[in-house]
Amino acid sequence: MKLLIEVVCFFCNFRLHNKMFLAMKKSIIIFLFVSIFFSLVSCEGNEKQKQPTAEQQELLMVKEKAKVADLLDQLATATEVGDIQKIGEIWCPKDKSMLIGTENNEKLMGWPEIKKAISSQSSSLSEMLISITDQNILLNPDANTAWFFEELNYNFIYNDKAMSFEGIRFTGVFMKSPEGAWKLVQGHMSVPAQIEVGK
Repeated sequence: MKLLIEVVCFFCNFRLHNKMFLAMKKSIIIFLFVSIFFSLVSCEGNEKQKQPTAEQQELLMVKEKAKVADLLDQLATATEVGDIQKIGEIWCPKDKSMLIGTENNEKLMGWPEIKKAISSQSSSLSEMLISITDQNILLNPDANTAWFFEELNYNFIYNDKAMSFEGIRFTGVFMKSPEGAWKLVQGHMSVPAQIEVGK
């Protein structure tokens, strides 16, 4: 009889422990599902926070375009006074930058070549004035690459003679560094030609 009572007690305890185990297991499963649900909702919320609204994106584009336009103004001013250091701060210092000038042999690769050509021009011209007209700047959707077109009017003294070139076309590409600084990586200057076709 004592053995029977012990066996019954054992099974009662086992069932009690088993019920507690099942209850605990259910609690753990419910807790895991709730945790996963809230973490997914939280991630989705973070994604929504990271994605700018159309209004924020438009404001960002306007701000970044203004930065590029300001750099183009600074470039013109630095070119007028021959400030090679300032021009170098605007150009990308790497060898991958390039400038194609208005003459056939002006295909310059890397800042050292560009610097040499700009320094040579600066030493031979004086009283330079550059005005920018018809400027257009576009950005990619990530606002880290900008390409531009502008027309420049140059007035300067060369060999004691006043000279001017109007409508010089300047196109190029700026890229934003990981630190957020815009750098000019490519430029192309050209002089429009009057071509008469059909004569």
